Amino acid sequence: MLEYGQTNNHLMIILSGKATLVYLQNGRPSPTAIFRQRGEVLHHAGMHLRMINPFRIVAVDDGTRVVMIERASVYDLIGQDVEFAEYLFKDLSERFMVSLSYLREQRQEPLIIRLAKRIRTITKHRPIVEFTQAELADIMAVTRISISKAIKTLEEEGLLKREERSMISVDRERLDAWLEAQAEEQDEQEESE
Repeated sequence: MLEYGQTNNHLMIILSGKATLVYLQNGRPSPTAIFRQRGEVLHHAGMHLRMINPFRIVAVDDGTRVVMIERASVYDLIGQDVEFAEYLFKDLSERFMVSLSYLREQRQEPLIIRLAKRIRTITKHRPIVEFTQAELADIMAVTRISISKAIKTLEEEGLLKREERSMISVDRERLDAWLEAQAEEQDEQEESE
């Protein structure tokens, strides 16, 4: 729907289906965990800042349809339609809050700790859950490669086990003990600094 390096002179709103972003990493396409669904806006920054697009926007579903609104028309609509302006502002605000939360987490804890805590929360009332790596990557706002490495490490520690591609069983007692040990180790490091 949008190619690398293309200047984005329009706003895209998804009418149906789902789209994702694909970056070039070491010259190879690298899918992200960033998905947009029906009613969501694609690529505010490119339109507002007139940036060259550093990624591709790709339809995930065959039935994905978008409406493209030229920059001048978007600004006309913002001036004429308060509900449209509120819709765009809400979308931008939500993205900002998600990004801020992600950056705060990034500064505070490594991915493996954050993933272990999230899995502990998800499995509070059931020892087995069904999530694909892509879904977990989406939840954690990281790449599939990063989530795959984190899951593998947790599996090697004996804290969880992949039953099938998307089934994860968790040893809650070991997971709790491991997280407690990680917290104690972090406290000791902070005290020694």
